[in-house]
Amino acid sequence: MNIEEIKIQPTWSRSKEEIWAEKFAGLEDEKDNRVPFYKRSLFRYASIAAILLILLPSVAFLYSKEVTVPKGEHFALTFPDGSQATINAESKLTYKPLWWRLSREVRLDGEAYFQVEKGKEFKVYASHGIVTVLGTSFNVFTRSARYEVACLSGKVKVDSDNQSVVLTEGMQTVFKEGVLQAVNNEEIMQKIGWTNNRFIFREEPLIHVVQEIERQYDIKIIVPENMDYIYSGNFTKPDHPEEALQIIQEPFGIELKIRK
Repeated sequence: MNIEEIKIQPTWSRSKEEIWAEKFAGLEDEKDNRVPFYKRSLFRYASIAAILLILLPSVAFLYSKEVTVPKGEHFALTFPDGSQATINAESKLTYKPLWWRLSREVRLDGEAYFQVEKGKEFKVYASHGIVTVLGTSFNVFTRSARYEVACLSGKVKVDSDNQSVVLTEGMQTVFKEGVLQAVNNEEIMQKIGWTNNRFIFREEPLIHVVQEIERQYDIKIIVPENMDYIYSGNFTKPDHPEEALQIIQEPFGIELKIRK
């Protein structure tokens, strides 16, 4: 090959116009590939909004509020829809305030009186069963092995141990030989006497009466070995627990003492 025939065109031999045209074309390509700032910001905000839409319902469902009432106290609670609950001493109630508009559900351990606004189903879960209502007032007692529901107005459905009964105004549940039953109670209002600081007992084992007095005064009571008594009585809660003990022990000739 003849070296003289090889020609190399150096960059500096090109015109300025050619060089600037090449550089400008590269810049145009770079510009076309870039996403405008406002579009990137919009995309970022849209992504954040999408994540929030996914997370917020989960947070609302998982967040729950627990109300614990110690011995010697009562607590009045108003739910987001205006429904109300009066919670007795030594009781615990849990509900989901952020999820309330979609599902009115509470979990109860102890005793509470509910006044429910009309609307979607209102459910009370307890260790021994479920109470379902639409709009009504009722009392739920659930402690240890004892479970009792009293309907003061409207209609209440009670499910327990694969059994189900419907209560209407003036009815309450009872368990007889393991069978869940609905019975009439002409003195149904006495079931919420505790909300007005009254002790109302009707043919109640005395040991249950003693336990209720312990709850309302936050005390421990020393009882005799033989407590096989049935008590009926109706009295306003005295200021001092000794007075309450005097009232319930007198018919049986026994002595009940407060543990110091």
